[in-house]
Amino acid sequence: MKRGSRLDEVFTLLFMVLAIGAAVCWVVTSRDNPTYLILGGIAVLLRIAQYIMRFF
Repeated sequence: MKRGSRLDEVFTLLFMVLAIGAAVCWVVTSRDNPTYLILGGIAVLLRIAQYIMRFF
């Protein structure tokens, strides 16, 4: 996958949506609710997958 390709832009958009969703969940919900951790973890894994796909 090349930087700036359509798939790269989709991955970046999904990462941003998940990261913003995690931040909103962290602010709105209680700290006992792990939703923000799940969303943040998925966002990080998606970003790592994007970088791996760029290099291979």
